[in-house]
Order: sequence, then structure tokens, then C-alpha cells
Amino acid sequence: MSQKWLRREGLEWVDKEIITHEQYEKILQLYPEQHRMISFLPIFASILVGLSLLTFVASNWDGMSQITRFVILLITMLGFYSAGFTLYRKGHPWVGQGLLGLGVVTFGASMILIGQMFHLIAYDARVFAIWALAGLGMLYLYRRNFFYFITAVILFTGQVYAMVSFGEASWLILVLTLFGLGIYAWSTLHSLVGWLLSFLLGIQIVFLIFSNDIAWSWLSIIPIGFYAVGLLLEKRSVAGGFLFWSHTFGVIFASVMVFAQSDVRDHTDFLANPIAYMILFLGLLILAVYKSGWEKGKLVPVVLFLPMFYLPFGDLLYLLILFVFSLLLIYYGDQEEHRWKSKMGVILFMYSCFLGYIQLAWDFLDKSLFFLLGGIMLFVIHWLLRRRDRWMTKGGE
Repeated sequence: MSQKWLRREGLEWVDKEIITHEQYEKILQLYPEQHRMISFLPIFASILVGLSLLTFVASNWDGMSQITRFVILLITMLGFYSAGFTLYRKGHPWVGQGLLGLGVVTFGASMILIGQMFHLIAYDARVFAIWALAGLGMLYLYRRNFFYFITAVILFTGQVYAMVSFGEASWLILVLTLFGLGIYAWSTLHSLVGWLLSFLLGIQIVFLIFSNDIAWSWLSIIPIGFYAVGLLLEKRSVAGGFLFWSHTFGVIFASVMVFAQSDVRDHTDFLANPIAYMILFLGLLILAVYKSGWEKGKLVPVVLFLPMFYLPFGDLLYLLILFVFSLLLIYYGDQEEHRWKSKMGVILFMYSCFLGYIQLAWDFLDKSLFFLLGGIMLFVIHWLLRRRDRWMTKGGE
């Protein structure tokens, strides 16, 4: 239990007369503060020990027979697993999960090395899918985030390997990510798990679109799709990741369109079928608006998701969208007293100014004048933001 959380919540209990101050002090004594870095030390220690063993084996690999290699790999893997199971069961969860994690890593390394020993050729990323199943087994057996992160790294590595080696994304790895990691993320209270899940899904969908000759403009469905999913899951901690990455992917797509719209608008590989696109887009838009409860603050991101690439002068429209979105973030952040949202709006406004400056002035301005105007613009923005902060501090007087 977090000592910081207990202190904060405990004071509220005292104020509400749920407990007395003396009881509050006694509760704090029952849960002494623990340094989380100290808890991570056994994991780091077990990783270093495991790496030393693997390094020793690798340095002497060429001088061993195949049977010796196979036996060493088997003993190493079983040793990590058995030691991890034993220590975990005896009340040493941090050391235990560190050794079990090394067991998962050794399992995958063993498959790859055995494949090399017997000259087995892989034609897809199934070896990473099997490897990920070992990580998922540990994840659902012990319900520890450590195994979630290990499995996420394996799945992401496998998808990158599939793209680089075979030029196509693996549907199997996407399914394992969606259901294997998704079911765990659905039930956990840790928001970081949701952020990682949504990032992995977003990147893999991008890979699938590029590797299957699908029109690139379908990429713009990812932000509004993630936003709708985030609103659907709003009461769960996993929702935060989908909401965050919907904004991030939306800003990235709009930024690319500011510079690339004129080049790709009429390209057959870019434009999606307008009828199919609009049916899906409007469906997601209606879902997002419905789940937002018509709250203006929740409707703001919809501006960022509008498909302006079908229109002429789409590059300028996307630049305008970035400006409007950033100003709305600042406004509603102030209205809701949400400082993080206001700060992100300010950062995005400066970023939009930078994009517009590059897009509109780079080609025709003398470069010295270009940088001079850029510096003056930043001074003006700084002055305006300082005035805004002083106004907010004085309560708008």
C-alpha cells in the first residue's frame, strides 16, 4: 500500500470523523513506507545473474556439440523456472518474478538458437507468438505487471521482425496483443498498462495498413476509433491510454497532412473509398458523441479527427484544425481547472505556430529573415502566455 496515498486519504477520513487522529497514526504505523526501488533490486540482480550465464554459454557456443548445447539450454531454462517458482511460493515475489522472467526470456532464446542449430527457416513471426504465450502464461498465473511488460516487448519485437524480414504484419501477433494483453488490461487498475496496450495496437494497425496495400488515409480512422473506445471504457483505467493516443495519433496525422496533402491527395494508394470511409467514420463519430454525453469538453477532440484530405486546400485546413484544437484545449482546460490540459493546449499552440511558420514561410523568405521572424514570434507568444498566466492568477481582474 502506498504511504503517500494512505496519508492523503487518512487525513480526509479524520476530517470526516470516520476515524480519530490517534487511529490515523496507528494505521500509518501498520503500513511503513517502502522504497520501491529497493523492491526492484532483486529483479535487477536476477537479470544480471541470468545474463552472466547466457553470456558465458554464448562465448563458448561454437566449441560445444549440438547435444551439449541442447542440454545447457534446457537446464538453464528449467533452472530459472524452478528457482522462480520456489522463491515465489516461499514469499519472495520480487526475486521469484525476476527469475521467472528470465525463464521466459530463455525459452524464447532457446527456440531461436535451436532453430539455428538445425537450420530451421522461419517464414513468419510464429516463433514470437509461441514465445509470447509463455509470457502470457506467467502473466495470468501470477497477475504481475512485470510479465505484462515482458510479453508486450516480445509481441512488439515480433511484429517489427515480421515487417522487416517478411514485409507484412502478423495478424496472429495482433490477436495475441488484443486478447492476451487486452483481457488483463481490462481488469487491472494500473493506467500504464492501458497506455502500453493502446500504443501497441495503434502501431500494429499502422503496420497492417502499410503491409496490405490498404489506402493510407485509413490511418485517420485510428484516432477517432481509439477515442470512441476510450469513451466506451471511460470507467476503467485502461481508457486513459486510448484517449491519450487518440489525441497523439490525431496530431501526428494532421501534422503529416500539413506538408503532404498536396502530394498524396490524388494518389491512388492514399485515398480510401469515400463511401466506405464515411460510413465507418460517421459510425464512430456518432458513438463518440453519444458516449460523450454532449459534454463540450469531451467533444473538443472531434475537431482533430475531421477527414479534410478529401477537400481542396486540405493542408491549410489541417493547420487550422491544429490551431482550433489547441485553443479549445486551453479554453476548456481553464474552464475545468485542468492544468495539464491547459499546458498541453499551450504546447500544441506553439507547435501549430511552428508548423504554420515552416509551411508558409520557408520557401519564399530569406533564411536570415526567416529565423529573425521566428524568434520575434516566439517572444510574442511568450509575452502573451505570461500575460495570460498573470490574468489567471488575479482571477480574471
